[in-house]
Amino acid sequence: MSICDVRIDDRLIHGQVCGYWIPRFSLDQIVIVDDAIVHDEMRKTALKFGCPAKTKLSIHSALKTSDLLKRHLDDGKNVMLLCSHPRPILTMVEDGYEIKQVTIGNMSPHDGDALHIKGTTYVTKDDIECFKKLLSHGVNVILQMTPSDQPENLSDFFSRI
Repeated sequence: MSICDVRIDDRLIHGQVCGYWIPRFSLDQIVIVDDAIVHDEMRKTALKFGCPAKTKLSIHSALKTSDLLKRHLDDGKNVMLLCSHPRPILTMVEDGYEIKQVTIGNMSPHDGDALHIKGTTYVTKDDIECFKKLLSHGVNVILQMTPSDQPENLSDFFSRI
């Protein structure tokens, strides 16, 4: 499997992913990595409905995704891993799956203590902890809303806070 991007965007399947990121990487498949959505049939149905017909959508837990990727079960496809927050990515890395870079998009402020990074990107204390651990594993963290936006490296930002 060729992982084209590991993206965090709490909207998951939406206009920017469908209109910009799928064409940018000629994606064959999106894998939503979310331990809660795996057990939510209504949410899975809504996400599948929103995904373009030519792009396969899979929804797995972090550990199952890690296992599938380590076994190369979908080789030959352009794939994006998509999460609503960094915890599933950290779980995969701690399980031994190597991720070189994470791209952050929209992260809405779901609690009053969220720290504003830029635009519509906010992080909680748990998010910050996850990003710091990802950095300690050598994962690069960037902010990029759309492909036409200049990517901003956030590694220094997270290592300072």
